[in-house]
Amino acid sequence: MRNWTKRIKNLVIPVFFTFLMIVPVFAVPLSRVVRGPAPAELVFPTSDVVDLKGKDYLEFKWIMNSPIFIDYSDFRIYKSYTTYGVNLILKERVPSDKTFFRVKADMFENNRVYTWVLRVVSRSGEKSDSVYNSFKVIK
Repeated sequence: MRNWTKRIKNLVIPVFFTFLMIVPVFAVPLSRVVRGPAPAELVFPTSDVVDLKGKDYLEFKWIMNSPIFIDYSDFRIYKSYTTYGVNLILKERVPSDKTFFRVKADMFENNRVYTWVLRVVSRSGEKSDSVYNSFKVIK
């Protein structure tokens, strides 16, 4: 009888700790475990002021973290710090093999603040978090 008691005691502790480790994994909603693609990293412009004196265009640049899984980048420019629909002045679907986008300098007004937003969309349709930067144009 003693051997049974000893065996049960030796099994209870590992089973108990295994249960404690497994239950939290299943308690997390699947939406928190499965994440969309990694957001891109903005390269230019990332400063507060952009000087467009004597320039024909402004080139926006970014780095893709996992380009093989990306379908396209959702590129947007807003005429303000706020990214509401009424302030949207440009929306483009940039193919995944491009990590830059040129915009004519005529589109920007002097001493005006603009915000550019970039969101990466995977081949399965999942969207990354948006990355953005605001800047003031000097002409």
